[in-house]
Amino acid sequence: MTEHLPLEAYPCRREISLIFADIDPLRHVNNVAIARMFEEGRVTLSRATSDLLADAVPLRMVLARLEIDYLAEVMYPGEVQLGIGLGRIGRSSIEQRAGLFQAGRLVAASRSIEVNTVEGVPGSAPLTEAYRTAAHKLLLPGV
Repeated sequence: MTEHLPLEAYPCRREISLIFADIDPLRHVNNVAIARMFEEGRVTLSRATSDLLADAVPLRMVLARLEIDYLAEVMYPGEVQLGIGLGRIGRSSIEQRAGLFQAGRLVAASRSIEVNTVEGVPGSAPLTEAYRTAAHKLLLPGV
């Protein structure tokens, strides 16, 4: 992944409370729990896009790629702040970038690709203009 952004740069943000089930015997939040938090971020971004679409039919986006950089230990108990936005809007896909912060420090970063599909049709499908217009509002700064 390239440069990391501060939490304030992300158009969608949410706080996530850590739970006991997230930790390993050393009281560190485990990597699977961190991956789940990034999944919550992708859902948050998807909902934000749907809200911007108003009456348009949401697309059928599927996760095609996921990268996670684990940058520092995440400690239990407490909360983490997750920020997510779009890094790129392609012909049939979007790139999502997210950062996970604890106590103001970036502890993990994620980059994912979601592809638009049509049920029962192999391959990808172009993004609609309505989706592109909505998604443009969720682009990260400098993109």
